[in-house]
Amino acid sequence: MDAPLEDQRALLELQRHHSAIDRLTARRGSLPEDARLAELADGLAAVDQLTAERQGSLATVQRAQARLEDEIDMVTRKARSEEDRAASGRVTSPKELTAIQNEVAALKRRQLVLEDELLELMEQRETLEAELSELSGRRQALAAEQADVTEARDAALALIDRDLAAERAAGAVVAPRVGEELRALYDQLRKRQGGVAAAALVGATCQGCRVSISAVELAAIRKQPATAVKRCENCRRILVIE
Repeated sequence: MDAPLEDQRALLELQRHHSAIDRLTARRGSLPEDARLAELADGLAAVDQLTAERQGSLATVQRAQARLEDEIDMVTRKARSEEDRAASGRVTSPKELTAIQNEVAALKRRQLVLEDELLELMEQRETLEAELSELSGRRQALAAEQADVTEARDAALALIDRDLAAERAAGAVVAPRVGEELRALYDQLRKRQGGVAAAALVGATCQGCRVSISAVELAAIRKQPATAVKRCENCRRILVIE
């Protein structure tokens, strides 16, 4: 295949723009900020799950505490009522007075048991509320970092997109300077060669595969007309002698 030397040099220039676009696109898809944002999202999800669990436990404790407080109040009022009845003088039977005293004693023992249970629940509630407060602080810190990293990610994307637009615009200017046949070969090789289809020949080294060309092949290449489209013997990319 033959192509004007100007076309070949334009092709190498086009390759440089395409390679820059490929690098920028790869960078756009693998920003460290995106990885950190994924970690932060996982952290927030874990905190939210723990918070929901602790809130559920706290609600259970609060219901149990309310039930105990109501029962303690009922037992306390019942004991006081019985004590008042015994002290009123209306009960004169020794047997009935003894029964009242026993009832009051039983009620007070029940009150002590209930108060111990209430104390345990209050300690559980205090622990849960402290854990929820700590989780809230942790979530606020994660959310603040998430906002900062998102801002940094968006700024990095803006810069990359600006550079991408510039490279695409420059490539669009160069592309019409490459003949159709040479461009078709270039496009075909780009698909097979990981995006790099044309490379400069610097000394005896192909800049596409970084392999030195044999002396015999190099001599044969240099004997070809300037318009001949040359290929690397190793990677088969288009070679352009600058």
